[in-house]
Amino acid sequence: MKIGRILLVLVLVALVLFVAFRVFQNMEARRKAARQPVAEKIVPVETALPRLAEIMERIKASANIQAEAEITIYSKVSGKITQNLVKMGSLVQPGQVVALVSRDEVGYEFKPYEVKSDVKGVVARLLQNPGAAVNPAIPLMALVEIDTVKVVAAVDERKIRFIQLGQSARVTLEAYPGEVFAARVTNISPVANPVNRTIDVELSLANPGYRIKPGMYAEAEWTTGRRQALVVPLTAIVDRADRKFVFLADGGQARMQPVTVGVIVGDAIEILTGLQGHEQVVTTGAGGLNDRDKIKVIGPPSAGN
Repeated sequence: MKIGRILLVLVLVALVLFVAFRVFQNMEARRKAARQPVAEKIVPVETALPRLAEIMERIKASANIQAEAEITIYSKVSGKITQNLVKMGSLVQPGQVVALVSRDEVGYEFKPYEVKSDVKGVVARLLQNPGAAVNPAIPLMALVEIDTVKVVAAVDERKIRFIQLGQSARVTLEAYPGEVFAARVTNISPVANPVNRTIDVELSLANPGYRIKPGMYAEAEWTTGRRQALVVPLTAIVDRADRKFVFLADGGQARMQPVTVGVIVGDAIEILTGLQGHEQVVTTGAGGLNDRDKIKVIGPPSAGN
């Protein structure tokens, strides 16, 4: 019985010694690993020098196309339409007969009344079909004058001082991407929209071939000036905590520099404050950097974009 207890004690002592030895081995391994030198992280980057670029001062405004004029045609007599002599999209000349109206009464016979247009225009809508009863108060059709069209642009009230009568403008339309149309200011509203603080500006736009349709969406743009500005590639700008920064290559380190930015010029952006123009600004790799990270500049700095 005593021999069994002695053996149990010896086994327990041996187990404790084994565990202690393993703990000692692990602690020694950790101390050795801590004494090993850690490989320094060096981030490869590309840089660019800020450059001067010409900035075009522009005003842009969303706009809608309207007809130069819209005319509604009525019959001067009462009766029933027997025939519409035009269809939607027809070009109508002054004096042209556009519809015939029967005005027969019991006991009388009349020659069909000819409804004529007094103006030149394009049929926008036929409002009555043959057989419909009409009188001088019922509209038959609507014509639009679209040899020239009106571009009605909503200009921000803070920029209206730069717009003048007769001033030229560029107009683009979603219907014709890549095309630019020349227009000229013909009217400026004397009142502002109290909801969105814009002022309507009308421009006249020639419309050969009637390609431009009333109701189309457009954008009007005016050039109001030019200036020189310092720019860097867009890829150099990083956002941190709602602020704009660039990283400068400074003796093998990335130095974080706050900047204020202006307008975008192609694939570059204007720098208003924060740079003098001689700094090496990190472009490729800037998004993954932190202040004072070790960097290696690959190649000479480019002249920007």
